[in-house]
Amino acid sequence: MTSPIGTSTGPTVSKRGCLAAGAALGVLAFAAFMTTIIVTIGIWPGEAKLTAPLYCSSDMPDAYVVVDSYSVQPGETSYNFSLYCMGPKGEIDEIGFFWPCVVLTLGHAALIVLVVGFFVVRRRTRRRRRAVGAPDPA
Repeated sequence: MTSPIGTSTGPTVSKRGCLAAGAALGVLAFAAFMTTIIVTIGIWPGEAKLTAPLYCSSDMPDAYVVVDSYSVQPGETSYNFSLYCMGPKGEIDEIGFFWPCVVLTLGHAALIVLVVGFFVVRRRTRRRRRAVGAPDPA
């Protein structure tokens, strides 16, 4: 038996569900980006060195993050962050900071998903135990 044109026999997705998923993805992207900015620029610029295996060749295995500061105009200071790969004879390859930040943002997003997922699973497990009447181990 066939269905009339314009109707679907599969599961339907509500607009509210799509909106909630989009909002959750937006919040995740914002939180991951802000975590990257706060950690990588404000607390530990050397975190970008964690991406060195992706960008530095085996000829230049040593990674360094260089922070340059310069005065744009009196009373204003600007900072430039850059990842460099250095070889044993002093040759360098400048990677920049954009792509390491992209990788770090994806890593922070994965970390946020893992932490939130852990607490969601833990909460659901406790609710099931309470519903069954089993004692809560805590």
